Amino acid sequence: MANRELPQENQAVEPLFTKKKLSNDLLVALAVGCFIGFLAPFGMDRLPVWLSISYWVFTCMVGYFIFTPMVYFGNLTLGNIVTTHWHRVAVSALLASVLMSFAVPVITWLFFSQPIQFSKQFFAVFPKAVVIGGVITFISMVRDYIKAQQQQLSESSEQLEAHQQLLTTTEKAGADKIMQQLPVEKRGELLCLEMSDHYLKVYTDKGHHLILMRFKDALTQLTDYPGLQTHRSWWVATEAVTSVTKENRKVVLQLSNEVSVPVSRTYLEAVKNAGLT
Repeated sequence: MANRELPQENQAVEPLFTKKKLSNDLLVALAVGCFIGFLAPFGMDRLPVWLSISYWVFTCMVGYFIFTPMVYFGNLTLGNIVTTHWHRVAVSALLASVLMSFAVPVITWLFFSQPIQFSKQFFAVFPKAVVIGGVITFISMVRDYIKAQQQQLSESSEQLEAHQQLLTTTEKAGADKIMQQLPVEKRGELLCLEMSDHYLKVYTDKGHHLILMRFKDALTQLTDYPGLQTHRSWWVATEAVTSVTKENRKVVLQLSNEVSVPVSRTYLEAVKNAGLT
């Protein structure tokens, strides 16, 4: 009596049965049947335990193949009439309980040769079918809802990770172009740039080196890189800043390579907005 249909608000419709779902659900039905059979409710405590368990396992299996299709197709077909997913499941489970109330007398006859009298047995079985089937369906709904949320969270995490990787790739693209102009032994993590006439002094965690490049062109390449211009002739990577010192009215950034970078009044506001002061 399980509902394997996931909430339509969170996930696309799954097939009614798959090999994995069927095996998992039948194991649940088996466990529930064994549990109820061991408890031997409704006066079945006078029967041998094996017979009570066999009866309830078989009943739960039949119930599964009644409730699952009813809830599955009911959830699909009632979508335009009943807008709330939980309400659709409740209506479908109620209809499934009606069918189950006709199935139980047949099962009882098969096991105990008890005469079938639908007119009397239906009203005796229906409340029990509603309670047992409803509880199991509710538990299954909660399980499927949690599964859907976990899948949605996993997909969101994957999308976020892919987006971060894309940003990282974009950020590194400009820096990589600059690194390609450095000697291999000087290539590393970009820390800062210093304009020197028509040359550009590139500082990395491996040292520094002069390359022939305009400061303006370098800034254009580093548009997406986490850093900012602090002076008309200086640019620093945000991660390279270790501390800030103030001498009179002058602000100086101390970098991880022990280089001191001046901050001019023109760029002081940008430095403050970056949280570096």
